[in-house]
Amino acid sequence: MAFGSGVLIATLTFSILIEAFTVTHSLLASLIGLVLGGVSYAIANATLEKRSKTKRSKINSGNDSKITSNGNSTSSKSLFIGSIMDNIPENAALGITLASGGAINIAFLVAIFVSNLPEGLASTNDMKSSGLSRKYILVLWSISIVIGTISTTIGYGILSNMSPAIILIFTAFAAGATLVMLGSL
Repeated sequence: MAFGSGVLIATLTFSILIEAFTVTHSLLASLIGLVLGGVSYAIANATLEKRSKTKRSKINSGNDSKITSNGNSTSSKSLFIGSIMDNIPENAALGITLASGGAINIAFLVAIFVSNLPEGLASTNDMKSSGLSRKYILVLWSISIVIGTISTTIGYGILSNMSPAIILIFTAFAAGATLVMLGSL
């Protein structure tokens, strides 16, 4: 996880934010996207934790001798939500690159893989240890793949025609969500 976190921070800094800022020269758009992504993830994570605590208290109040959750479920679901919030703009950026006829940055693809693999493994391991079934975990990650594919298609077909500032906000959103996710681990 530490290695994956380091790769993510390097990718955010050197590949996403600096490259996006270089295209638009708009610090305001960069900050808006970064803050929106961070706040969105924080709200999603807080909502998930609140729902998890409510569910646990209902289970535990019904029978004090049965404690069915070890707390890992919230952490694994937070990683999953962070992964989706990170993957949507990443895949959209990939679609935008394909639409503009640009070459796909191999370093960017490797960074996405290297950073997402430990994140996915840790989340899956936590989900398994918290009692979620393999089928449920597989369904969650399948949904993530579908969302990523749709995001790439939207980036290719729609976002590639947007202004550079809008594209930058969308890309910086991924950076903000990822930074807050890393801080909450």
